[in-house]
Amino acid sequence: MPAFEWDESMNLGDAMIDRQHRTLVGLINRVHMLKNAPDRDLEIMQSLSAMYLYAKEHFFDEEGLMDRLGYPGAEHHKAMHKSFVDKTHALTDACLDGEVDVEDVSAFLVSWLRNHIAIEDAKIVCFSNSCKATQA
Repeated sequence: MPAFEWDESMNLGDAMIDRQHRTLVGLINRVHMLKNAPDRDLEIMQSLSAMYLYAKEHFFDEEGLMDRLGYPGAEHHKAMHKSFVDKTHALTDACLDGEVDVEDVSAFLVSWLRNHIAIEDAKIVCFSNSCKATQA
């Protein structure tokens, strides 16, 4: 069973961002499913590396959206992105040392992304919608 079930209520209304969020959910679920894999640490490291690279791409796109909108919370939001990338990178390094608990990693990834989408990314959408309303 996946650790993170995508729920349509998590869609933010930007097709590219929503698609990227679903891809991140898939990467998180891949990490979760590896808990009993024979080469668990190596496969988790590879999955976390893929997540690290994909998250950087996604954050670049999302930060571009914030910049285009003139989103006032952009710097704080970008700092959260950096923190996530740094943590994911550190978890990848910890795999090299065999110091990774898959359940803890999975719980962190699910919690972080779920909260980030529902709270922080939703603020961008709210701001974007209010900007559109004032321009109409």
